[in-house]
Amino acid sequence: MKHLVEQLVFKLALWSSRWLKNHSERKWLKLSSDIEKNRPLPLGRNISSVYKANNETRLETLASKGFSGDIKQHQIDRIALPKWANEIPTFLANQLSAHTRRAYENDLRQFFQFMEGRISAQEIGSLKPDHVILFRKYLEEGRLNGKPMEKATVNRKLAVVKSFLNWLKMNQVIRDNPAQLVKGFPQNQESSLIGFSDEEVRKILALPKRNSRAGALHSAVLHVLLYLGVRKSELLGLKMGDMTEERGVSVIKVRGKGHRVRILPITAQVKAALEHYFYVCRRDQTQHEEPLFTPTKNPVSRQLLKQMHPHAITYIVVHYAKKAGILKTISPHSCRATCISNALDRKATQRSVQHLAGWSTPLMIQRYDKRRDDLKNSAAFLVDYGEENPPVASVSN
Repeated sequence: MKHLVEQLVFKLALWSSRWLKNHSERKWLKLSSDIEKNRPLPLGRNISSVYKANNETRLETLASKGFSGDIKQHQIDRIALPKWANEIPTFLANQLSAHTRRAYENDLRQFFQFMEGRISAQEIGSLKPDHVILFRKYLEEGRLNGKPMEKATVNRKLAVVKSFLNWLKMNQVIRDNPAQLVKGFPQNQESSLIGFSDEEVRKILALPKRNSRAGALHSAVLHVLLYLGVRKSELLGLKMGDMTEERGVSVIKVRGKGHRVRILPITAQVKAALEHYFYVCRRDQTQHEEPLFTPTKNPVSRQLLKQMHPHAITYIVVHYAKKAGILKTISPHSCRATCISNALDRKATQRSVQHLAGWSTPLMIQRYDKRRDDLKNSAAFLVDYGEENPPVASVSN
């Protein structure tokens, strides 16, 4: 019975964290929309009632969803969430990116589901380094989901667990962080990401039928990915108003990780592809708030002025790669690696490549340079000691 109650507490805590996160996002989206549209804000209401602490409002709503009839009749049956569980929504809300919040939530859910039956839900302080080490082992061996995980993925999940436990420590929920001394796997400087050769890129860019709406769109998307090296999420976030001019140069504003904005020049190839796309698809460039790339057809809602789906970008890259005869596993991120490698091959400085990619540190350059292992470009060919008579291989009988 005790084990079932602990399981229920864990699942209730994780479910509530998701509900609280979605509720908070909807509130802030509405608030920001009201501000942008100059709508009057609800200042006449009691601010304390609008922004009640999570423990006051959210648990009441949770209880009302869990029970039918008069809530007061069921006060005795309520299960209070542990203090650590109440910290999950705040910890997630502290992350700037919605993508990061979703990833962190999934990682935490996986960890606490693993801990069911191993520690008491009410006593998070009983968590030990042994538990975290066992979690790491289960991830590595695939004993949680039946598929062994890459060491980089295991390291990321461990980092999320460590970060959340540090959060609990800072908020005095636990005394020490038992995961702090648990080691991750050595960081592999090699990335499994596969890029394209110059010949493969030329084949891919020549394939879209640019006289059609879909072909013009696909050509523009591929040019932006391969010439500017933007991430898929960055490409989807581009708006018409992000295209402008600075000092007589056409540029585009790209919003990267951590809400950092970098300004990239629109090269001649990219500009031509974009202008052709605007012409064929009849895009109005004065609509600054509209997405730069929109679908050319939508049989469900027929709404075209909306952001493209992330899967659509993946489809475009994979589709044309296969048509070009490229059988290796690739993704939109392969275009990013290709762009960075191409720039490095042409002697671009590390500083300029770092700005192009939107990295806060140049350490990522080595991981993304997909051509540095080409033997023809080996530094060994540049070593020269000025020998006058280098040895000649002898031929044995």
